[in-house]
Formats: sequence, structure tokens, C-alpha cells
Amino acid sequence: MFRKKAFWIVLIVVLVAAGGGYAAYAHWFAPAETPEQGSTMETATVTVGDLSITADGTGVLVAASQVNLSFGSSGSLSELVVQVGDRVQAGDVLGRIDDTDARMTVAEAELAVLQAKTALEEARDAATREQAVAQAEFQITQTVANLEAARSDLDDLVNWAPDETEVEVAQANLAIAQASYQNTVAKANMYDEGLASTRINLDNAIGDLNDAQLSYANAMDAARDWEKNIESTRERAAESLRKAQDNLEIAQASYDLNTIDTRSIDLENARVKVLNAEETLAGLQEPPKSTDITAARVKVQELEVALQQARLDLADAEKALAEADTSEEELNLEQAQLRLESAQEALQGATLVAPITGTVTEVNAEVGEKVSGTDSGNGTTVVVLANLDQPVVQFWIEESELSNVAVGHPVRIVFEALPDLTYEGEITRIDPVLVTVGNTTALQVWASIDTAAHPVALLGDMNVEVEVVAGEALNVPLVPVQALRELGEDQYAVFVVKDNGELEMRVIEVGLKDYVNAEVVSGLQRGEVVSLGEKTTSSSQPSTNNTQNQGPPGGPGMGFFGG
Repeated sequence: MFRKKAFWIVLIVVLVAAGGGYAAYAHWFAPAETPEQGSTMETATVTVGDLSITADGTGVLVAASQVNLSFGSSGSLSELVVQVGDRVQAGDVLGRIDDTDARMTVAEAELAVLQAKTALEEARDAATREQAVAQAEFQITQTVANLEAARSDLDDLVNWAPDETEVEVAQANLAIAQASYQNTVAKANMYDEGLASTRINLDNAIGDLNDAQLSYANAMDAARDWEKNIESTRERAAESLRKAQDNLEIAQASYDLNTIDTRSIDLENARVKVLNAEETLAGLQEPPKSTDITAARVKVQELEVALQQARLDLADAEKALAEADTSEEELNLEQAQLRLESAQEALQGATLVAPITGTVTEVNAEVGEKVSGTDSGNGTTVVVLANLDQPVVQFWIEESELSNVAVGHPVRIVFEALPDLTYEGEITRIDPVLVTVGNTTALQVWASIDTAAHPVALLGDMNVEVEVVAGEALNVPLVPVQALRELGEDQYAVFVVKDNGELEMRVIEVGLKDYVNAEVVSGLQRGEVVSLGEKTTSSSQPSTNNTQNQGPPGGPGMGFFGG
């Protein structure tokens, strides 16, 4: 695709221009003939014109961006909603694969994450660890108290000896209990006697009541006989009747009270006190049994072991509280979250989404077809999407033109299919590695293109010719590079021919240069004449330019004084 044709055309033009310049100089500034051999100064006039530094290349029109789209997971293609030529927006769904298994995997992974979080929260529960420490401390305190009591009981059994004072007190208590019991028995006997007396009083009260009733009846009979005394007699009889009734109630209550039998309770309490006193006395007088001592020793040993275990439990609880090691639970949670992320990515990979706005240029799969996702390492390209709204130009320039190519340089673009239209653009990228095009080493360059300049439909891969404008100066003073005398790096001087024929050396500022002319930024004006050097001529022969010590145009080989 790349051709060297443009390079040779430029070279021929430069050579022709140089030859024409030489002929003009020979015609205007040197005599046609000289009678004998001598030297003549060659001059040139400062003109105004345009100067461009360009480099040519060829290339093609390509999409600004193109992506090959594959599913993120492997599976059977269940839906494809685009075809070649469709325009899609970034984020549009292009197709789907069967995601049943992926959804189930996500649900299982979410459950695993929830369980891992719960386990970690339980492991991190400081309240539980603090409660374990408090429980262990309480257990130690309780075990120590029980152990001290058990040791005291064992000491009492092993070191038993009767205490005379306690024995005497127990004997006295027994005597008191026995006396109390006897008194209770006596009171029970007296109760029987009092109950008999109370019964006699009740019977007498009943008899008095009967007598009063009889007297009342007689009084009523007498009242019939003596009507005059009936009222007073009735009152006396009624009073006697009320008194008899009151006496009966009192006697009945007394009898009822005395019939409540508390003798058995009193006797039982008195007997229990006697038994307790006898047991206490016997305990003070009888030495402990060997089985009791053995049982006490076993209890002490059991409590000592329990105390040791309680102290170990406390140490473990305190260590757990201090360290709070949840590394295993944290690792489990991290692994569960990674599995969830992987499952979610697989589920997302079951949907093909457009990453950019563009046009579908290829569709390489059909519904029902098995496709490989990027999870397998070599995904099937299902859809190719290109951005054709803002295409770019990919072109190549010979390696020798490297100095004339840079990012930002303007370019002029002409399509082979549209030779009458010129598009403007700008270099946007230069690849850092040389490429080989048509057996020629070249630079691979990328440039933008203003497609709005001409309303013509452009197609991808159209061939173009590109002119890179490395520098351009319009309507500026120009001087032949042959007139320049190099003083140092980017420093130049010329010899100005005065009206009287004398030479004046003048330092000038030079801008752009090609093989023929140089732009004068400052130091010279249009119309001024500068020396190009001296030439040697012979008699009756046309003059030829034999300028001495002339190196490449503008190069250090030019003599400071023109030869």
C-alpha cells in the first residue's frame, strides 16, 4: 500500500528548482563573456513568498475505536438482538446466554456470605467473651468458698474431741425439753378436768333455760287470770328468759372452746424438742465415723480439682477476650465474598452489553449455538462494534521523514476515490516502533479527520494520500540558502551588497528552510541584495558557477567570507 513514488517526485522538483535558480543567477548576475579568466561575485535579491516543509504518506480510513465483544461466561446463546449495520448506544444489551446455573450459583454464594458474616459476628461478640470471663470468675469464687467449708468440716471430723461446755449445755437443754414435755402432759390431764366442769356448766345453763321457759309459760297462764298484772309479769318473765339465753350462749362458747383438742400438737412439739436435744447430746459425746471422714476427704479433693479446672477456664476466657482471634472466620468470609464476586461476574457475563456507541460490523454467532466466554481464556467473538462517527486515518511515512512528523502537525488528506476533495486533520499519535510496509521501513502514524468539511459518505478502509505540514510560512521574506553563512547552532549571517558595491555582514534570524530558500524572520528587507559567493570565469566562455568551499545548502561547509 505504501509507495515511494511521492518521495521521488519531491526530489525531482527540488533538483529542477535548483537548476532553474542556477540558470537565473547566471543570466542576471554574471556577464555573458569575459575577455580573459577572472572571478565575479554572484548575488540574489530578497523576495517575499510562501515556504512549506511537508512529508507525504499513504494510508487508510479506519474506525476511531473497534471492539470485539465476547460473553464473560460460556453457554448456549439464547438471545441475539442485533445484526450487521445496526447502530447501538453504549449500555445497550446485544445478546444473552442461558443464565439459569449462574443465577443459582449466585444465590448459593450469597447464602454462604451471610453464614460467614454471622460466624464472624459471633466470633467478634465481645459481650459473649466478657460473660465467659465473668462466669469463670464466679465459678472460682464459689468453688473456693465450698472448698474452704469442706476443709473445715474435714478438720472438725479429723480433730474431733468432746467439748465439756457444749456437753453440759446440751444436757441442760435436754433436761429443759424433758420438763417441758412433762408440763405438756400435765396440761393435757388438766384439760380433761376443765372440759368436765365446762360440761356441767353447760348442762346447768340448759336446765336454767328450761326453767325460765317453764316460768314464762306459767307467767303467761297467770297473766290470763290477772289481767292487771299481765304487763309487769310479762316483762319480768321476758327478762328472765333473755338472761337464761345469754347464759346458755356463754356456756356453749366456753364448751366449744374447751373442746378444741391441742394436746396432740403440744405433745408432739415437746417430744421433738426432747429428741433434738438427745441427738445433739449424742453428737457431742460420740466420735465421727471413718466413713464420714473418708467422704469429707473425697469432697475436698473433688472441690480442689474443680477449682483447678475453673482457673484454667478463666485463663482461657481471658486469653480469648484479649486475643479475640477471628482470623479463621475472616478468611472464610473473604473466600465466600470472592466466590460471590466470581458468581456475580459470571452472571453479568451472561449478558452482552455494548461498551461504546457505534455500529455493528460483524455478527459471528446464532441463537442456540454454544459460545465460549472470556472465562475460558479464549472467548468467541460474537459481535464486532466500531465507532464510525469519528473515523481516523492510519498512514505510513518513510523513516527518513521522522524529523518532519510530530503529534499536533496538521495534515491534508485526499481519498483516491475522491481526488477533488481535500480534508483537514491533525496527527494524534505516532507509534513508538517502526513497521515494514511493502519492504520499506516506515513510521506508523494516526491522524484525525474533519469529515464535516464535505458531506460525503465515507467507508472504512478507503485509501488515502496524506500530506503532513511540518512547517509553513506565508508571505514572508525569502533568501536563498546559498547566501547563509552559519555562525553557530541556529545562528546565521549574510553579506548584504551595498549600493556602492561594498559588502556588509549582517546577522539575521532564520525561520523555516528547505533545500532552496530560507525564511528571514528578522535582519533583511524585501529588495535587499545579498552575496551568494564568488565564481571563476574564463575568456570568451560562458560563465559557470564555481563557488569555492561551498558545502550543502546552509551547511557549515560554506566559507565565512564566500570563498
